[in-house]
Amino acid sequence: MMTTVLAGWTSRNGLGLLMGALLIPGLALGQLKPVNRTSEAATSAATYDTHKHLTVGVTKFAEARAALSGFIQRRAVRVQKQEETPEQLIAEFALASRDLAPLDSLTAALGFVLENNLNSQDLGGRVGELRADQQRATTKLADVQQQLAQPGRTVEERNALRNDADRATDRLADLSQQLAGISSHAGQAYVTLRLYDEVSFPTGNRRVSFVNMPGVEYGYLRLDNPKVGLTSSAYQGYSLKYLVTRGKSYFNLGVYKPVTSNPTEEEFINELFVINFGQDFYPRNFGRGRRRYFNLYTSYQLGGFIVNRNSDKGNEFIPNLNLGLGLEILKTRHVLLDTKASYFVPLNGRSRDLRGVLGQASFNFVF
Repeated sequence: MMTTVLAGWTSRNGLGLLMGALLIPGLALGQLKPVNRTSEAATSAATYDTHKHLTVGVTKFAEARAALSGFIQRRAVRVQKQEETPEQLIAEFALASRDLAPLDSLTAALGFVLENNLNSQDLGGRVGELRADQQRATTKLADVQQQLAQPGRTVEERNALRNDADRATDRLADLSQQLAGISSHAGQAYVTLRLYDEVSFPTGNRRVSFVNMPGVEYGYLRLDNPKVGLTSSAYQGYSLKYLVTRGKSYFNLGVYKPVTSNPTEEEFINELFVINFGQDFYPRNFGRGRRRYFNLYTSYQLGGFIVNRNSDKGNEFIPNLNLGLGLEILKTRHVLLDTKASYFVPLNGRSRDLRGVLGQASFNFVF
């Protein structure tokens, strides 16, 4: 009974499952929001000659959050912002430049550093501009005060001059504050830090790196329980494998033929026309897919296949799900040589006759 219900549901909703798989990464990406810097924080950050941006993903979030919070408490010269949730920590703080190296060592030990950018600028030119503005504002204020001291001014003229004096005074105060800030922040760095839990945010970089990598794939499907007169013991064939992200997300479209044919049986399945959407996931502790050789990963494929028979009658579309383990033999910026083994599971009443182990090998290149 359960098998019948599942088969009916998957047959009606196979397209929905496929679309859901396509949308899941987008939902995960949307969870992690960027840091919104206030105008006050931006003004403060502009008075530092060194800026550092760190984004770190961890699997043990509670311990990592405690370690970084303790580091900030002990070594930060000033904390501009610190927000904590059960899934992420966002902080902006000032740090002595000599403490940047210990911060790098700590974040590298806690997890995967997704972003580590260091930018330096010479504020000498900015100081010169501010001092020139200060001199102009001082001259302006002195000129306005001199005009106010002259007799014979109307009330309207004196009010206008007083407004000019107030603006010049405010400008001088702002310029003095900026110069004092630059002077007091010498030898310090402004750090923007985001720490996130990889379990809650599996794609914490908030970016999808799209690629255009067509390729070919060979597949060999060995059935667990081939049925005499209905199926061959194994099917093999070729398909187009099209990678769309470096994640990796891809589409498969191909045909598998029986290894041993049986032309006398009308119900014999002589062709499987397969279409799937798949994604691969790299382990956190084994290079995360960044090595040139031998990247391990897990994968799933979701889609279906059309069964063709000798009689050309009774053809049907059957949803299927594959779960597997793969190994990238060679991976560069331009080519990918990939292998995987998965368990091929049709989601209908003929699952027993058509399920089995599927081995695949593919070659893709940047087009």
